[in-house]
Amino acid sequence: MKTTLTLVCLALLFRGPAARQDKAPAPPRPVAVFAELDGRWRGTFVGYDKGGAELYRIAVEQTYRTIDPHTQRVELRDTMADGKVITGTGFNRAERRKDGTLKLSCEVRKSNGEHVIHRGRTVRGPAGEPQIVWSSDAPRRIETFREWVTHAEGRTRYHIHGMGVYGGTPMLMAGEYQRVPNGPVSRPTVR
Repeated sequence: MKTTLTLVCLALLFRGPAARQDKAPAPPRPVAVFAELDGRWRGTFVGYDKGGAELYRIAVEQTYRTIDPHTQRVELRDTMADGKVITGTGFNRAERRKDGTLKLSCEVRKSNGEHVIHRGRTVRGPAGEPQIVWSSDAPRRIETFREWVTHAEGRTRYHIHGMGVYGGTPMLMAGEYQRVPNGPVSRPTVR
């Protein structure tokens, strides 16, 4: 009997925590918060003044690629109405805090010298869908916007809605991009 009990105890010991049924699953990798953005997107980003008049319309192409458990690489190409092209590269980063929440940041450097840093957090949108809210508070640039991805009618779309104050001028902004097949980056059409 003593030998049997010893063998049972040893078997349980060697099976270890993996055999326990009550162990919680490991949380997803922090970068998973950005997973829906992985891929290529093309669309239009529009800025409006406080009265709703259109100030600018930019043809946008963005590519997102997860590169490690905490980081997603961002590449962008903005074509202005006059044909001027601004490119940029950056990183979305996610770190899991001790309390389980995520610390999000986005940093982009553009070819026109602009360097943008945003802090982010996850929220639920009006329909309960997951969204990311980004904000920055820098001299001459204060902005907050939300991003989310939808799947409807066989299309995957990436949306941005927000507001900002740029050099004292308030603006509303909206962007809508459609996922495009991978391949060489082409010049977006400007409307």
